[in-house]
Amino acid sequence: MKQKILSLAIITASLNATTVLAAEPKVYGKANLSLNFTDNSSTETIKLNSNASRFGIKGSFDATDSIKAIYKFEYETFIDDGDDGSENSSEFKQRNIYAGFQGNFGTLIAGNHDTPTKLAQGKIDRFNDLVLGDIKNVIQGENRVKNVIMYTTPKMNGLSATVAFVPSEKDNGDISDGISAAISYKAKSYSLTLAHDDGETIDSSVESLTRLVGEYKGDGFKLGALYQIADEGNTDEDGYVLSGEYTLSNGLILKGQFAQSDDESTEITQTAVGVDYKLGKKSKLFSYYTNIETDTGVTTDANTFAVGYEIKF
Repeated sequence: MKQKILSLAIITASLNATTVLAAEPKVYGKANLSLNFTDNSSTETIKLNSNASRFGIKGSFDATDSIKAIYKFEYETFIDDGDDGSENSSEFKQRNIYAGFQGNFGTLIAGNHDTPTKLAQGKIDRFNDLVLGDIKNVIQGENRVKNVIMYTTPKMNGLSATVAFVPSEKDNGDISDGISAAISYKAKSYSLTLAHDDGETIDSSVESLTRLVGEYKGDGFKLGALYQIADEGNTDEDGYVLSGEYTLSNGLILKGQFAQSDDESTEITQTAVGVDYKLGKKSKLFSYYTNIETDTGVTTDANTFAVGYEIKF
């Protein structure tokens, strides 16, 4: 018993010492739940979804007088049924997890993270993470990759750039290392970003991809547009997204999105509309409807109507 008490005292003292040297980590998260009524041409279902709800810890501390050590550990949590749908089901799944350094030189991190090309979408995906609403249902390039090393320059007159290297970690050389890069310009009311992926390490079905994104913020409204081309080896995919939202005087936010892709054999079209009502800075109610039409010579439809809420902490 004395040994256990002594061990506990040592651990507590170590934690207290660490707190003196480093700022306390920030615990954060988001619960997003929706009840979806879905019809995919052959079946109809009613399902509760947790829509990439997440839990994370992040923080930083002074490594030297001019360099900060930074870290983030974020996990998706399946609060609806505790099932991620995989063969080895888990209540938690890795999202952006990294450690690195930040200073006047920029930011350098390594871990599991969204590619610069995925980050280039900014906020134009008005139905991000929602069933059939996320643009990943239509276009390529929405990748989060393992073993990534990523560097971001400091902002200079609105300009910044990010470059990521993704080693294949394969001995046989069948899969090449991957590179993802983006350069962006941000002003007060608009932003432009050009991004490019190269290498099957990022996405085994895409050899290269180039994406151009523009966003504009006006008085009470936001507009976004994305255009990209992807080399899928035997075929090429052209895709685009148009989206917008408008805030009414009563606090309601009206949202709309249209996306389409065509890779010579399959054409996918997404149409989505929705409305948000903010209860406060960290909570909201929402409802949306989206339809995805897939044409492979035979046309199929999938659509969903949902009501839900989001709570952030």
